[in-house]
Amino acid sequence: MGGASHEEYFNQVYDQTHKAISRFVVSKCGSLDDAEDIIQNVYARFYKRITQKGCEDIESPEAFLINIAKFECRTYFSGRKKRDKVTSFSDYTEEEMVKIEEEMSRPQKRMEDVLTDKLLAKQIFDDIMKSDKLTGQIFYLYFACDMKLEDIANELDVTLSTVKNKLYRTIERQKKKFKL
Repeated sequence: MGGASHEEYFNQVYDQTHKAISRFVVSKCGSLDDAEDIIQNVYARFYKRITQKGCEDIESPEAFLINIAKFECRTYFSGRKKRDKVTSFSDYTEEEMVKIEEEMSRPQKRMEDVLTDKLLAKQIFDDIMKSDKLTGQIFYLYFACDMKLEDIANELDVTLSTVKNKLYRTIERQKKKFKL
């Protein structure tokens, strides 16, 4: 399998599994910053694995990624240094650097639009996270992972009314606070 095939396979799997992997990791983490780091590590390990050993033996990419996510969660929170962590650009292969350069050269949105959107989103999200961990998890699972409220309640082991109350009351508070 050539490099382009690995990238195509990776992109296809990423598109199909990102929401499920995000849901899993967020439900295990106390911090969305930690969750983002872990999710990134999961997909980096997956990409490295398929480029080194192929993907022919992977029957269920989602199950395979969940197993990586379980390991990454344990490793991340155990305080041990991970062996496979890329620490600098010198750790990347020439092929990986070419892909990084291609990604960086793609047309981008105007920086000021991106910054404005990201700053407002970060302010809102930071404000939500100050309230409590559960509210932050509910927001992430609902808005970033497009989960149904019932599924969020099941995933976080809380009642549906708790999910609704935290979501709707916090939305109203944010609308007033940020004049949305």
